[in-house]
Amino acid sequence: MNYKDIIVNLEENKRKLVERLEKKDLTREEYESIQNSIQNYDYIIELTEMNHFERGNIN
Repeated sequence: MNYKDIIVNLEENKRKLVERLEKKDLTREEYESIQNSIQNYDYIIELTEMNHFERGNIN
């Protein structure tokens, strides 16, 4: 996979989690778990971008 494909995939997974947060019938534990997962995706996206832009494209 290349950088753009990875970022698109990560952003899509994060978007799905954000949509799940909008449901009002989540338990507190579910809500917190989803929030933690979103934070994890944000971190993974940040690391992916740092790796891509600081090291360049590896072919």
